[in-house]
Order: sequence, then C-alpha cells, then structure tokens
Amino acid sequence: MEFISLDKKIEEAGKDKLRNVQLFGTDNFRSWMLYFEPGDATPMHYHQSAETFLVIDGKCSVKDINGYERVLEKNDIVFLPAKEYYQLTSIGPGTLVLFGNRSEPFGVRPVRVEGEITK
Repeated sequence: MEFISLDKKIEEAGKDKLRNVQLFGTDNFRSWMLYFEPGDATPMHYHQSAETFLVIDGKCSVKDINGYERVLEKNDIVFLPAKEYYQLTSIGPGTLVLFGNRSEPFGVRPVRVEGEITK
C-alpha cells in the first residue's frame, strides 16, 4: 500500500510551481494531480485510455472539440472516454487543483487536435 497527503502535495505544487504532480503509477494505472493558476489550460487533446478528474479546489472549464463546455467546481467529477478530445481551463479567481487517473502507465503521450504528439 502507498499513501499520500494531497494537502502536502498541493502545498509543494504551489511553492515549487509544479503543474503536474505524479502520485501513483504502475504498468497499467496512474494517478496524478494538476495544479493550474487562473487562466492556465491544456491544449485540446485526447488519450488512448479513459480517464477521470475530480475537482479538489477551484473552477474548471471542460470543453470538447465541438465547443460544448461544462463548468466543474469543487467535488465535481468528469469521466472522459478514450480518444475523446477535450481541453481543461482554470476559470476561477484562485488555483485549480484536479486529481486525475487513467488506466495506462506514465509516459504515454496524448494526441493533440492538430495530430501532434505532445512532449
């Protein structure tokens, strides 16, 4: 078993300006925390595996490739099917903290809407 304090990880991310913090990972599963300042966003992209995000703090816009947008706030969860384009944007006045998990190891790159593999 492994245990992590999200409060400590959030504090470290803010202090060290870390946007993506890896939490747990195996050959077929990973979980991480995203820490976005107001206005920060991901590119429009998708992953090969389904994933979920839980909003720990802040306000998040989730937009799909057709422009549909849903706003999530603390304790909201979104499920994103495999190969479905999306973009996450921090839209609140404070930081956005998301807890994510996906059934793939760390290192598998997302596909951007332009067809590029992200680095």
